[in-house]
Amino acid sequence: MLQRHWLDDLFAEPKKFPEKLINSGGFKKAVEKAAKAFEESKEVAKKMPGVSGPSPEQAAREAFLNSLLGQV
Repeated sequence: MLQRHWLDDLFAEPKKFPEKLINSGGFKKAVEKAAKAFEESKEVAKKMPGVSGPSPEQAAREAFLNSLLGQV
């Protein structure tokens, strides 16, 4: 059996999932982490042009998904 996750509760009523997701604290936290990662990645690219790494959009996506999954 999988460990409980805050997303599990949102799936209890699938038709209400989108509304519950948008209003959940976990989603808001994930969006905040994504915005922070985006800005940090932009700053790195600005300070060190040509540096290898994810684009700001990719860094934001990774931070968002990691936060949703509870990995960060």
